[in-house]
Amino acid sequence: MYRIIGYNGPRTKNQNVIYDIHENKYVDEAKLTLKDSTQIDDLEITVNKKNWLFTHNHPFKTHVEVYDDNKLIFRGRLLKPTKEMKSSGQLSHTYTFESIEAYLVDSAQRFYYNYNATATEVLKHILKWHNKDVSKSHQVWLKRNDFEKSKTTHSIKIDYMTSWEALNDVLIKKFGGQLNFIYDKETGKNYLDYIDNQSEKYVNSITHNSPVLQIGSNLKSINFGMDPSNVVTRLVPLGVEKKPKKVQIGSDYTVDADGSITGATKKVHGSWRDAVKHAARLMNVSVSASDVDAILNLIKHESGGHTHAVNPTSVLGQHATGLLQFLPTTFNYYAVAGHHNIRDGFDSLLAAFNAPSFLSDARNWEKTRNWSPSGDPRYSKIPYKYESKSHLKTLNKWGWPFPSVGEGKFSSAQLFGVHAGNGRRNSFHDGLDFGSVDHAGSEIHAIHGGTVMEVSHATGIGWYVLTHSSDGYDIIYQESFSSKSKISVKKGQHIKTGNVIGNRDTNHVHIGVCKKPYSWSKGFYGGHSFDPHWHWLDPLKLIKHGGQKGDKASTAKYYKESTTPHGRITIKSVNKDKDYILADKDMIEKFGYIAKPVIFNSAKTPAGLLKKAQAYLKKQKKDFNKESYKISALELPQYDKFKVGHRYPTQTFGLVLKQEKYLLITQKEIDIPNSPYNSSLQIGDKATGIADYQVETNNEIKKQIVNLQNDVIGLTEAVPELQTNTDDLEDKVYGDRNYSEAGIGHAKADVKFLRRDFNKFKKETKQHFNKVDEIQKDHETRIKKIESEVATLSASVSALQSAKPEGGKN
Repeated sequence: MYRIIGYNGPRTKNQNVIYDIHENKYVDEAKLTLKDSTQIDDLEITVNKKNWLFTHNHPFKTHVEVYDDNKLIFRGRLLKPTKEMKSSGQLSHTYTFESIEAYLVDSAQRFYYNYNATATEVLKHILKWHNKDVSKSHQVWLKRNDFEKSKTTHSIKIDYMTSWEALNDVLIKKFGGQLNFIYDKETGKNYLDYIDNQSEKYVNSITHNSPVLQIGSNLKSINFGMDPSNVVTRLVPLGVEKKPKKVQIGSDYTVDADGSITGATKKVHGSWRDAVKHAARLMNVSVSASDVDAILNLIKHESGGHTHAVNPTSVLGQHATGLLQFLPTTFNYYAVAGHHNIRDGFDSLLAAFNAPSFLSDARNWEKTRNWSPSGDPRYSKIPYKYESKSHLKTLNKWGWPFPSVGEGKFSSAQLFGVHAGNGRRNSFHDGLDFGSVDHAGSEIHAIHGGTVMEVSHATGIGWYVLTHSSDGYDIIYQESFSSKSKISVKKGQHIKTGNVIGNRDTNHVHIGVCKKPYSWSKGFYGGHSFDPHWHWLDPLKLIKHGGQKGDKASTAKYYKESTTPHGRITIKSVNKDKDYILADKDMIEKFGYIAKPVIFNSAKTPAGLLKKAQAYLKKQKKDFNKESYKISALELPQYDKFKVGHRYPTQTFGLVLKQEKYLLITQKEIDIPNSPYNSSLQIGDKATGIADYQVETNNEIKKQIVNLQNDVIGLTEAVPELQTNTDDLEDKVYGDRNYSEAGIGHAKADVKFLRRDFNKFKKETKQHFNKVDEIQKDHETRIKKIESEVATLSASVSALQSAKPEGGKN
């Protein structure tokens, strides 16, 4: 026999009889509907004014229990009351109770992502957040778990939903299984069993050969009443989805201890400074900052910084050429092996440093306005160990994360790639692990320069740092930081090779690398971490080989990663670090704590979102007594004592089906006071139940929304690909254009240089000829003057001779 007991609250011990056939008949109707594990059971009771429930009913607080003899088959809370006056004038109240599974609708899950989660991890995570959100009486604890030892993993994303939705739409959908809820009367706790309903043991336990199940006629009913099912007292407001911000890409060229670009062989940012330092270092010449300035000043006056400059004036039949205006024979005399191109600026610098007099000439250039290489060549080849990587179009070098150790040693489980027995799915490792034993040290150094794109935390990899370099590499440093405080860099920071990323306080650092257009987030969040056919790169080879052929610095100024999940805007930043707000005390007193996420897609800022959430709660209090209709599902009359979720053979209108044809009972309705042995059952495919108040409000609209969301997701995934293709094309166009413009620029500079020298020479020549003309005229004038003086003197001499006495006597 059935009994119904009432309680004033979820933790109240005092029992109040609502229905017992031996004690009273103040219940007009009592229909208990038991459903499968994906739906919420409900109880509908109609009582008159003599019943205890008539005057003791508080939505979400009043609880009831239904017993079949001494077995508890239902425990639930009051959901909604409906008042009705019959034609006889009798006043009655109808109350709908939902089972304790509905406690899971009262909590809101937060954004969660785990690329490699087990069923147990997901279940425990959902229950943890549920128990944080609700009062003690509504907490749910895991009891039986058939999936405890299961190693099956899936990529899981929970994007703000109720705990009930998370369990059914994420956990069950991904891993399968069945959830059964149990109330332990002795401890007052709610438990959950997670059952493997595909196991042979379970299938045998729910399959019965008798009795035969008989299907009857249909029955429909409509009730009208108040529906507080959408009440929220702990609101978790969510704004628009967070969009990834563009991060400005800074210079990530590798620098030496003195701050110069490592390995510069050409102008960097329009200056030869770094190339001068690099050439001096290779030729074992120590230069100070003032020495470098003096050399740059010499270059400025000799060639204007142009590597193809040629002096039109010949010296001994040769024209001074190149960055430092060497005569070809002099350049060949001082050039080192492998660097004999006089029009290559770096080759000219190496030759200059090979001349013993060069540094002194540069220091004294302002006084002498001249430099003339002298002395025997210092070297025949570069004395410094130097390996040119002419295939690389970038000055961003590679290095070891622990420089004092260098390459060190690795076990097969630490190495990148497929290695049998490494304990990973497909035996594949998507990165390289530097262990604390074989690679000692705490400071982790950047293996490649770049811009910090993310400093974040993800389940499975912990705190991590993601960088993106100007030559297109995404590099992840993970599993090495126990907290954010161990990380030394910030998002948007520009780092160089060798800079400290953070301090390792775990047993290893995992470094993973992939290259544009295959970003790290596409690999990680796309579930490719154990896919040997995806586009992961071997960090060990990149470090040892200094990159790979085709590496070049991009001209892009910004980088945006659009595939990383970012969740939605919350109010934490403007609400004292809380992502929820509470309804007023009156609402909480009536309904208790009911947490739900509500999306406000028009809210684009935390402050705007907070205002909308506050307005939502204010409006809710005003009209929570809204009227609603309830339509009962199809009723299929059945014998009593059948169990929901079990299978039985059937007999339909005299047509006996084969005995191996078993039908599953998905719902059971028990008319407690009127027909306790003639229950209504629903079999076969599931139908929407009347107790899905807080879960399934409008399936058709939801389907349309899901379809639209899928379309949007498809477009969202396509946009990055189009953007990537555009970026690559843009890089190519800019690269080709820059290359062409560079050649044209050099040619124009050479022409300008030659024209300038020609005009100068022409002007000086004209001035010279004018001066010669002036000298010639002066000489002619002086000659004429002298000739006149000579003529005058001759005339005087002749006159004197004519005046001399004859015979010479006195």
